[in-house]
Amino acid sequence: MNPDVVHFPEGLPGFEACRQYVVVTAPSFEPFCSLQGQGPGAPAFIAIDPRRVVPEFDCTLDPLDQARLHLSAEDDRNSASLLWLAVVTAGDTGATVNLRAPIVINPQAMCGVQLLPSVSEQPLAFALTPAKGV
Repeated sequence: MNPDVVHFPEGLPGFEACRQYVVVTAPSFEPFCSLQGQGPGAPAFIAIDPRRVVPEFDCTLDPLDQARLHLSAEDDRNSASLLWLAVVTAGDTGATVNLRAPIVINPQAMCGVQLLPSVSEQPLAFALTPAKGV
């Protein structure tokens, strides 16, 4: 197994068939990264750490999410060992970021999930502007 590949056991919503992704970063592309699916016709997404957009960003990992990420109850859900990504979308009115359903990756276990909370105060389409530091 490639050590750079992140396994999403359930895929991503709408892209369940693709379960292997690589996070691609480049200094010239910061603060963004690309989440690139592996295989023919695999999807690719532009993403950003939601804390770069909203510094007070907070999202709770429930016990099921912790188990899917191979985290113990004692693991800090906001620790530096977790990579939080929010997918960026470009539209007619500019770029937005989905803060409601972030992607969380545990780089120690190289596994990830997209959180789909039933209740969230985070916006589905948060406008990205240069004033927000991105």
